[in-house]
Amino acid sequence: MKPEIASTNWNELYETGATPWDKGLPTPVLAEVQQRHPDLLKGDVVVPGCGTGSDARWLAAQGCQVTGVDLAPLAIERAQKLDEAQLAQYVQASLFELPASLIEQFDLAWEHTCLCALDPSLRTPYVKGIRDALKPGGTVVGVFFIDPEMDPGETGPPFGITPEELTGLWEEAGFTVQESWVPETGYPGRVGRERVLIAVKGEAKSAVKS
Repeated sequence: MKPEIASTNWNELYETGATPWDKGLPTPVLAEVQQRHPDLLKGDVVVPGCGTGSDARWLAAQGCQVTGVDLAPLAIERAQKLDEAQLAQYVQASLFELPASLIEQFDLAWEHTCLCALDPSLRTPYVKGIRDALKPGGTVVGVFFIDPEMDPGETGPPFGITPEELTGLWEEAGFTVQESWVPETGYPGRVGRERVLIAVKGEAKSAVKS
């Protein structure tokens, strides 16, 4: 049985413009990751929760073969319209119920603003979905919203997560966390509140750098 995600109508949020995560440009952290690891962002790449595709198009412009995946039909429609050069492809699908065409098809997954948008109860099945999409030995690279700075009594989304919880989440799913750091760049207001994590599918134990 797939996880219950109907409590959030993502398509309606796009219809009403209630999409504060959509900045209209790729996260600056992508360029920081590329500078730090020039050979990492390559091959067949999946972008879960791609939204209108800013990160997907950036990755495709670097030479990656990119598939953006999103649950909201309107997000996929807008991503396709914005991608006039057809740099990437976009698929409406759920990471909780991947179609067979996306199973073990990707060398790398780029995660950004998707995990933090999900209720914490959905984190484990979401990570499993990314694991299923990756080829054996595939890599996930993500920039995660650690500290959303909620007001007293306020709840997500976005939902925060501690660095320890983040590492444990991927390790429990069978990944080796290779590196983790606080990026020096980010959207305005996000610098110092996010964390990059790089993990490889199928390895046995973690060797975290910070």
